[in-house]
Amino acid sequence: MNYDAEFCRQIRVSVDVKRQCLELVSEILHLADKARSYGLLSLGGEAEESPSFLLRKGLQLALDGVNSQTARTILELYILTEDNTGQNLLESCIILEGVIGILEGTHPKVLKEMLLSFLGESGHTMFKEEFEARERQKLDSYLDKIDKKPAASDSSAKLGKVIAALNGKVIKDFLHIINIDDLAKAIKDMEGQVQIKLFNHLPERGAALLLEALEGTDSIGHHEILEAQHKVVAILTELKDQGRI
Repeated sequence: MNYDAEFCRQIRVSVDVKRQCLELVSEILHLADKARSYGLLSLGGEAEESPSFLLRKGLQLALDGVNSQTARTILELYILTEDNTGQNLLESCIILEGVIGILEGTHPKVLKEMLLSFLGESGHTMFKEEFEARERQKLDSYLDKIDKKPAASDSSAKLGKVIAALNGKVIKDFLHIINIDDLAKAIKDMEGQVQIKLFNHLPERGAALLLEALEGTDSIGHHEILEAQHKVVAILTELKDQGRI
């Protein structure tokens, strides 16, 4: 698709229509989260049952192993042959970029920014007000659930004690260095209070990313947890050598 000034005129819609499109954005981001956590094959149900032809077709192409460039060409042709404007064109392009993002494994947070850009600043603001509040509720619910959770392994208990003893400045330095996916794996089996301490030192967006990463660790093995914990130890050792601990 050629996202130029003419295209922008063609997708111009009212604020009410933008609000309706937020549900579509939210649905696609849910699919992206699901695919990231459980693989593309987990989207088989949506590929058969979605009421949107374009979304069904896009997911079916992804499940069939079609590469992203070919999938884009096919979906763009479906869109162009319908001669859509306004809401229909807007929703079609959101679906197009959403499916391609899922197929290419784009991080859901990056994909969110891409899809919301179609709705402009007002759409972004509405999404933050109406949908991101759900993320905060989701995080609060998780933190309540793990409040009294014990460590699930000796290695997690030992490393958890080390992290619990760190002051706020060191924790912030540590969080600036470590990869979010490695952090999620490393703390997966740690005591709830240790996890909560780390979450409390993250900005809202970082906390949401960490929770999302934790949700994707359900199927990882103990060796992956240990590998991530070794990375944590290496970072803490480096900070100590630099005199920052």
